Amino acid sequence: MLLCKPHIFLGWCRPILFFISNFINLSQWISKNNKTDILNDFFTLKRDYSKRYKLYDYIINRMSLSDAPIDYIEFGVFSGNSIKWWAQHVSHVDTRFYGFDTFEGLPENWGVSYQKGDMQSTMPNIGDNRVMLIKGLFQDTLHPFLKKGYIGDRKKIIHFDADLFSSTLYTLTSIAPYLNPGDILIFDEFNVPNHEFLAFKIFTESYYIKTKVIGAVNNFYQVAFVIDNQ
Repeated sequence: MLLCKPHIFLGWCRPILFFISNFINLSQWISKNNKTDILNDFFTLKRDYSKRYKLYDYIINRMSLSDAPIDYIEFGVFSGNSIKWWAQHVSHVDTRFYGFDTFEGLPENWGVSYQKGDMQSTMPNIGDNRVMLIKGLFQDTLHPFLKKGYIGDRKKIIHFDADLFSSTLYTLTSIAPYLNPGDILIFDEFNVPNHEFLAFKIFTESYYIKTKVIGAVNNFYQVAFVIDNQ
């Protein structure tokens, strides 16, 4: 069979089959996690990006995040809207906010609509001295940051908004040793089959990390999990 070099004749269908497989896995996952005891708008016909702030507010209230210092880490800052929202709504003086981004756009193509370099932005001025922005590729900046000991044992909110499979999987695997039960993971484009969903699936299956959905909006486009058990 291998002597026939099937990649030559069938290689064209590999991306299609790969997407179909991941799409089926995503559909199965949503069916299993479509709960009624959480914030959940499934199914809605129209995507409303402002719902992400409703999800953030729900997380703060449900997880009682207003009264204790936390570490908020965001991968994919872009223009800074999300990290600024969190800084405005979590007011504890000892809370720290860390945002990672190249601010030079996507480092690779994302699907068929977004090309390398799209979503470029200038580094925003958040106007809060609790916020630290780290410029550069995650692969260059994250490990030096972690080695400096900024992240401790207190509760963490980790916001994944890098869109790409490669970026999301890298940050998940890098941050894994620092995760504790009760930490919260938020994904901003979760229901894209080949990217954030696939990275999450591989990560949780490979690291045996158990999570529980605590909120989802825009048909699981934005999803929040709590680390349930390691």
